[in-house]
Amino acid sequence: MTTTSTGKLSRSGEPLGDFFVKNNNVSEAFHFDQGIYSRGISFYEVIKVQDKVPLFAEDHIERLIRSASGRNVTSIPPANLIMDNIKLLIDVNSEYGDGNIRVVLHCDVDCISPPHIYSYFIPHYYPAATEYQKGVHLITVNAERLDVHCKIIDMNFRVSIAARIRQENAMEALLVTEEGFVTEGSKSNFFAIKDELVVTPPEKDVLPGITRKYILEICNREGIAYEERKIHSGDLNGFSSCFITGTSPGVLPVRSIDNRVYSPVHPLLRMLSSKYARVVKDYSEYYRQGNTLSADS
Repeated sequence: MTTTSTGKLSRSGEPLGDFFVKNNNVSEAFHFDQGIYSRGISFYEVIKVQDKVPLFAEDHIERLIRSASGRNVTSIPPANLIMDNIKLLIDVNSEYGDGNIRVVLHCDVDCISPPHIYSYFIPHYYPAATEYQKGVHLITVNAERLDVHCKIIDMNFRVSIAARIRQENAMEALLVTEEGFVTEGSKSNFFAIKDELVVTPPEKDVLPGITRKYILEICNREGIAYEERKIHSGDLNGFSSCFITGTSPGVLPVRSIDNRVYSPVHPLLRMLSSKYARVVKDYSEYYRQGNTLSADS
């Protein structure tokens, strides 16, 4: 089910809205074929739309193309055509000024034919204000992605992890390897704070998230000390604060992981959250000035 920015549930269904877009052609939402995900390979990105602005769309499109290239997909559509697909979707679904959209490059099993571009609005959950203030509960699960740098729709993985999250009444699940190392969340990246040091798992072990990228850029710009290093589950006891980052939550404080408790109000965490909000605002202004990819780019 979808939710509003207050964290309350609203109606369900996918795609949301009246229309979806395939290869820059508009179709009514009820014609969308969910069966495509059982045929071939679907590379995807989820982009947050805020006041009709697809946040950091260029970053998402770059990662989408990189995912497909990593599987040797041929004839990948250029970035400007993917952006046009996104803009058209937002234009034709005028009631959705805010929400999440899924952008998909779907190709046959052999990945020889050029992939199709799909974009459509999907159910989402944006944390409530109290969750940003008090933090959220996470669990750990023994699970690993097969290819962390390739974002592919894997329905079995999504369903199994989502079931555990619901069962434990958690916001998110942190994935833990057989060796006991925490890598990332099922839909997020993981950060921890010890004293004045920010720690996050190395990029080679995780899906390099867009929000994660900007948090590290903020650290570099503001002179905040950080380390990209492996985090064993046993290390979780030594951190004073933790947070996750992602498309929907942005920067979200953690109050607990399993039975471990953390402070959601660490000054460094609050500063990073504030600086990230500024990055989002700056991008929105940049986009509205017309500084985006287009068919003429």
